Amino acid sequence: MMSSNITWAGLSGVFAALLIIGVRWAIKRGKVNARKKALRGRDMPIPGSPESELPPLKWLHGEDSPIGRKVLDCRSYALGFQFTTSDKETAATFARLCDSDGSELEGQSPENSWLVGVDWDFDFEEAEMLSTGMRAQTTEDLWMIDCRGSRLYFRRSWTGQLVFMVNFQRIPTDGAKITRIWVTGEEPFGEQSPEYITAYVRHIIDTHLLGILAPFPIPPDFPKDDVQKIAAFVFHSVGRRGWLAEYFSVAEDHSTDAITS
Repeated sequence: MMSSNITWAGLSGVFAALLIIGVRWAIKRGKVNARKKALRGRDMPIPGSPESELPPLKWLHGEDSPIGRKVLDCRSYALGFQFTTSDKETAATFARLCDSDGSELEGQSPENSWLVGVDWDFDFEEAEMLSTGMRAQTTEDLWMIDCRGSRLYFRRSWTGQLVFMVNFQRIPTDGAKITRIWVTGEEPFGEQSPEYITAYVRHIIDTHLLGILAPFPIPPDFPKDDVQKIAAFVFHSVGRRGWLAEYFSVAEDHSTDAITS
């Protein structure tokens, strides 16, 4: 009888713990879904599909904007531009990177790297999507992303340059967490602010790994309202996934800080 009571008490403790974990997960998932909804907004038809043509480059405001803020619709440039090269060595590098599993990156870090601190949480589903990484499917995919151990590596697909690296901490009851970004000290990334780097890397994670419709951050000192230059800059930064862009605001809370040691 005593043994049965002890067993039941133990099971009750397990059930209570599972209930607490379930509640935490539901609350966290609700917060994540709210963030996704805010970023995705209204679905944007894929240009070139039967129900949509390539739209002109233009600023979207208010209800016309899929995220409710002023953004530049860059889809015509992002999906209408094609990358080609006659350089056999560059083409060979691209093909080699597409076939790589990223194992050669282990133990590496970006050249002359510096650190930026962030505080990003991801649920179970998002953690799995991040751990899968990404391979270029076309020459217009300009990033290769690999998850190796507790690191995510971000390489340029045409050169193989390791530009960013982030820590990737899996948390059994929550999903995953990222707290640090290693940034190459090479131009132009070594000249940017920690806040801008944070927005840049988060854009890549959202659009390339999580499938979120998020605007690319235009540097605040970039020429104002020259839509052709902006669209070209966005494309050469992130390729065919750069559908939207908005001017980066230092005043916004990007949950970041520079780390000096």
